[in-house]
Formats: sequence, structure tokens, C-alpha cells
Amino acid sequence: MPQPLLALPFLPAHAQSLRLRPGAAQALEGLPPLAELARGYHAAGPAWTVLCGDRVIACGGAVRFWPGVGECWCWAGQDVDLVPLAFARLARRVVESLAREHGFHRLQLHAREDDSRANRFAAHLGFTLEGRCPGFGPAQSGQATHNLYGRFRTWKE
Repeated sequence: MPQPLLALPFLPAHAQSLRLRPGAAQALEGLPPLAELARGYHAAGPAWTVLCGDRVIACGGAVRFWPGVGECWCWAGQDVDLVPLAFARLARRVVESLAREHGFHRLQLHAREDDSRANRFAAHLGFTLEGRCPGFGPAQSGQATHNLYGRFRTWKE
């Protein structure tokens, strides 16, 4: 039986323990090394690490653009596949807490158009497809198209 999941504050060192899923690794192609990204994301806004027992299975958070607006990110490890339902439920609760605990009224994320799993995950997290972004991303070729998802809070929780 899998151990319960725990979300705790993200530390850049947590990212080094991840065995990234292929989709996560593909999304990071062309970006600085993971250790450098982890330090930048840690400084840019609230973030968390998900543990299953003592294993880091995912890291994620929101880069704060300006007060109330942020871009979500998630690095999923291969071990997420051992507890997909529990991870999806926990991730949704964490995203919902970003508005309450960190004052976000708008969150957004980009998912590669050809990554059906990432697009389903965005919808599960309560994001709405807002459009396509051809050429978005770090790839030198500029060929990747991403979908832009948004989550906008117009009510008080």
C-alpha cells in the first residue's frame, strides 16, 4: 500500500531528488539546469514539494508576476505514477490554497499542446483553456505550441 502524500515548503535541493517523467523533462529542454531553475523558482513565489514517504515525487508552485497574478509550474517525477489519484487530489487542494493563503486572484499555466496528460491535469486543477501559444517555450526551433490555461477568481472564498 502506498504511503500517504505530504506537501511541504519547497527547497531547491528537493528538485535534485526527482526522477522526472518524460513530459516534464521535455518541457524543461532548452532551459537552464534544474538546480538553477529550482533556485529561481524558489525565490519567485510560493512553492511546495510533494513527498510519498521519504521520496520526493513532485515539486511545484507559482511564480508571482505581480500582486495577485502568477504562473504555475510543476515538475512531476516518475513516482507520481504510483499514486496518480492521490497526487491529483493533493495538487488541486494546493492550487486552491494559492488564492486563500497567497492572495492570487489569477493563476495561469502553459502546457505543451502535444502533452495530453499535462492538458488533462490543467483541467483537473480547475484551469480553463484560454488559447494557443505557437512558438512559446525555450526550444530554439520555436516549433512547440503550448496551450494557455487560466484560473480567475472573481468571488471571495
